[in-house]
Amino acid sequence: MDKQNPILALADQSPPEPATVFDAAKGFDQNAVVACLRDRGFCVISNLFTEHLMDQVVARADWYLSRPAIAGAPGYWKKDYPKKFVNPFTLGGPTLDVLLDERVIDITENIMGSECILAETMLKFDIATNYTYFPLHTDFAEGGKHRQNLSANDLCEVVGIGGALYLHDTEEGAFAYCDGTHLLMSPKGQSLASYSKTEQSIINARKIVCAGLRGDLVLFDDRGFHGPDQPSKVNRTVILVDYFRVDTIGRLQVSPMPIWSTDIAKLSPKQARVAGVGADYMVDPIEYTHTEFRKTLNYRVMSYMIKFSFISNHLRIKLRNWVKG
Repeated sequence: MDKQNPILALADQSPPEPATVFDAAKGFDQNAVVACLRDRGFCVISNLFTEHLMDQVVARADWYLSRPAIAGAPGYWKKDYPKKFVNPFTLGGPTLDVLLDERVIDITENIMGSECILAETMLKFDIATNYTYFPLHTDFAEGGKHRQNLSANDLCEVVGIGGALYLHDTEEGAFAYCDGTHLLMSPKGQSLASYSKTEQSIINARKIVCAGLRGDLVLFDDRGFHGPDQPSKVNRTVILVDYFRVDTIGRLQVSPMPIWSTDIAKLSPKQARVAGVGADYMVDPIEYTHTEFRKTLNYRVMSYMIKFSFISNHLRIKLRNWVKG
């Protein structure tokens, strides 16, 4: 690879092939998954979860995504128009089997050569739009932007493994990954816009759209360029996970995870460790990015509506007591 500009060297490679798919129903080799992640930076695992499990997870996800979280009522959050968010731990029950699947943990810790921690996770509903609102990016670069400060040596390791679980058959708007770009280690930062037009064109030419069926899981190296394939005329619902390398970043989560007390006892020691039991965090929950609705005018209006939402009942009781003397 050209050490002066490794991106230009990508232009000499053959066009990338479609995504490599491993079928868990056929007893896939976890070492083969690790080898694919090392080589290409991404892969798809199908039939990892049973239809019954997916039915339960999807039903719970649909319930939460059908109503907003207001005044303590469970539901979704918003930080802008195109997206709805729910922390999938709040779905409880079978959803934890997806978030903390020990086969996925084993793959992640194998390729990292370290224990991992589930640093961030989100149930995300992307609304169809005719514009791109989440462009291709990487999650890590030297120095970092919103992560721990990382050195060039740190980035020689697999610092983070992300995952996207499709909650319905997904083709348009599916997750996309630029084959082999994890080996570049983001020389000009995390945003694709920071690169020259020539470099952007070369990176984009490596993009593979990972269409999949309900229950398919895309695993990927966070150091490579990735993101939803946009614009898209079709809505998308996914559960996103992001596991960090403990030996590099420590037992840190982006923000604490809300786990039901009734679910904690069901976790194995490995699952509890990866879930972040006893870990520290980078961002206080009240400052987490998905709370940005509180900065809007709508939030202030709704705050007054909620504050006085039971005023009629209060006045009725006061009037009745006044009449009674």
